[in-house]
Amino acid sequence: MRRPAAVRERNVVIKDRRKAGLKFALAYPSPYDVGMSNLAVRLLYELINSRNDLCERFFFTGYGDLPRSLESRMPLTEYDVVGFSVQHEMDYVRMLDMLSSSGIPLRREDRRGPVILAGGPAVTSNPLPLAAFVDYFVMGEVEQILDRMLDALAAKEPISSIPGIYSYGSPAERIYVRDLDRAYHAVNQVHAVSGGGFTSTFLLEISRGCHRGCRFCMECFIYRPMRERSLGAIRSIVGQIPPGLKRVTCISSAFFDHSQLPGVLSELKARGLGFSFPSIRISQIPEDVLDLLVSGGQRTITLAPETPSERLRRVINKRFTDDQLIALLSAARRSGIRSVKLYFMIGIPGETASDLSGLRQMLSGVLSAGFSPESVHISINPMIPKSNTPFQWAPLVPEEEYKERLAVFRRACSDLRIRRIESMDYRWGAVQAYLSTAGSDAWDILEAITLDLRTGGQGDLGAWRRVLKASGKDFRTIYRPWPEGAPLPWEMIKGAMPESILLDEYRRAVRGNDTDV
Repeated sequence: MRRPAAVRERNVVIKDRRKAGLKFALAYPSPYDVGMSNLAVRLLYELINSRNDLCERFFFTGYGDLPRSLESRMPLTEYDVVGFSVQHEMDYVRMLDMLSSSGIPLRREDRRGPVILAGGPAVTSNPLPLAAFVDYFVMGEVEQILDRMLDALAAKEPISSIPGIYSYGSPAERIYVRDLDRAYHAVNQVHAVSGGGFTSTFLLEISRGCHRGCRFCMECFIYRPMRERSLGAIRSIVGQIPPGLKRVTCISSAFFDHSQLPGVLSELKARGLGFSFPSIRISQIPEDVLDLLVSGGQRTITLAPETPSERLRRVINKRFTDDQLIALLSAARRSGIRSVKLYFMIGIPGETASDLSGLRQMLSGVLSAGFSPESVHISINPMIPKSNTPFQWAPLVPEEEYKERLAVFRRACSDLRIRRIESMDYRWGAVQAYLSTAGSDAWDILEAITLDLRTGGQGDLGAWRRVLKASGKDFRTIYRPWPEGAPLPWEMIKGAMPESILLDEYRRAVRGNDTDV
């Protein structure tokens, strides 16, 4: 693992701590390369440092390591506020280890400082598993309350009355930016001078949210409605990209739904910028758009068919046919795309073994579109129920069924000489499902995992097995779906989609009906 101290960067902000106001530690509980590919980190770093306050960055470098800032090498205890950007449930243990390794008590009631904040998609969806350890959560998009929040923190005032702030036991409501054209976009982004990867590109957000309504997708439901930046606003941002940066990574949950996408790509191409993009929605995409993508340097596309069963695609609300998939791949290959990565899920509600009967035919179609077996990469995961989605009531596929259906994927790939196939360990899927939908019952478990690290544990499946056994659980029993109609731990936090609509969507999914959202 590369240590952040070895990375050379541009646009780093160095301030005199003695003259700064609030001292803010911006912490990302994953390695540097992952954290610096996140636009929120670059945005918050720029915005907070535009004030009289001081903001310095922290990343996870290993269990038990003492976290130190990249800018001054100071530890977390030297800051007034530690703000964690939490993207994924698997960040939770790393986050708590960063606190524990710094000598900061985990439980809120046991510490006198610093103030611990957390935001990001995972905790916006369900902050309850971390509520014993975090003073305040930001529910949603922080930009519109950032100044007010920082002013209150600098004055050592409580912030729970600010819209979008959740503290345990108090109701809150998610907040979002209504007009992206009026929202600040980071332009003086920190980026690595060497080292490659996402850190050497400019992150360009062209839209937020998604209106497609895939029933398993957390981001779709917690970041509604979809909003896009206009072509004029994007041109203004691109015009401020510093000289020397030659590539742009487009940030969007619904990239191909942007109403002015050809104009956006043409603008980047006209400025001599290479660009990359997120996964492609399976639909009819004009070949001139595909040609533009290839001209920007894209050689691999990522698609998420999720299942070879058209019936199950109706269940998850992904509306495309196998013919549309193959037509898209054929067009992409003609445009110059050389390789493809395909994501699949096992355990969609109502799935049976027969739903995989079309898998070999689907994969054969991928090859017939012009891709060689060596250029196809398959990724398979269990379907993870996520809070604040219609599937928050769904069961997790039993381990035996997961392994049996995974074997079907492996045989089909082997028959077609597709060698690049990866899959999630079922036990990690169970942990994710649990943390996504847990309440206060997760507190003792997460604390025990963190304490296990202090006695030589590695935060691995062995640690989870030991802790679960001590609490009378195992990987098969850790996740239990919430009964329909039962109170949900996170229901005091109001979001973009009422629980009644989510439940109706789940029931429609079980019946195989189309969406109503």
